[in-house]
Amino acid sequence: MGTKTFIAVFFGLYSLCGSYGQEPDLTAESAEISTESNSDAFQEHFFEALKQKGIENYEKAIDELLECKKLEPENDVVDYELGRNHLMLRQYDQAETYLLAAVEKNPEIWYLDALFSVYEKQNNTDKAIEVGHRLAKANGKYKENLVRIYINTEKYEQALALIEELDGERGKSEQRERQKVWIQTRMRLQQEPGPTEVAENENTGEKNELEEIYNKIESYKKLFNHDEVLKITEGALEIYPSQPGLYYNKAHALNRLKKHKQAISALQTALDYLIDNTELENNIYREFVIAYNSLGNNKKADEYAQKIKP
Repeated sequence: MGTKTFIAVFFGLYSLCGSYGQEPDLTAESAEISTESNSDAFQEHFFEALKQKGIENYEKAIDELLECKKLEPENDVVDYELGRNHLMLRQYDQAETYLLAAVEKNPEIWYLDALFSVYEKQNNTDKAIEVGHRLAKANGKYKENLVRIYINTEKYEQALALIEELDGERGKSEQRERQKVWIQTRMRLQQEPGPTEVAENENTGEKNELEEIYNKIESYKKLFNHDEVLKITEGALEIYPSQPGLYYNKAHALNRLKKHKQAISALQTALDYLIDNTELENNIYREFVIAYNSLGNNKKADEYAQKIKP
């Protein structure tokens, strides 16, 4: 089995091309024999990398992928996997390097999607918008991501234009209507005289709005209405995508709804945005413990339990 065929079996998604995708020359038996050991070694390291990634041992997965890269330095799938593993470790500079290499060799949509995630987590909005436009051309659903970034960076005109475009393509949605009202309110405040006063009003308005959201979340948590908590947090995150408390409450609801893998993803994002809040950090770790225990991964549960600070 050739290296590219081996990778395709595992992913079933990649459109693999280039020299590695060519059919072997059956007349060149000596060449086939000479490359057999390299192919076997590549497959062994690549399989082990997938295994280690599956159990969230990302450092070990990276070690195995680097062995693959020695054997096939131009393999775009290896670059992609290296980027993904560095992203999971929040090593954004390394993730960007490998993902850019993968995109340069083969601009597949999932490569661009991973690169978009890197820029979004770094709050590198200019690059995120640039990649977001490339994604949106390939798949319209990525326009929703662009709306969120435009709102977060106060590019309200662009956000409204894109919302109108999405409404025309897909019909109106409750989420986009909420975004539109929020944007129009902010734009109206900005047009009022007195820039200092406007800025203060904006901050006060945003603070009050968030307080109201969190109060509503707490009310539904007391009623054990986890579906409503999930609905509120998902809606709020469209407007406040960098609020770690919202990701935590989303994960809290997901754990109670037995959606533990989704809860872990939300908790990881919460940590990305968390700054100097020990109480919230401890609550996030407690939810990690619940999620991993529920999934039967006692090792990871213990690891996060030890992170809880007194």
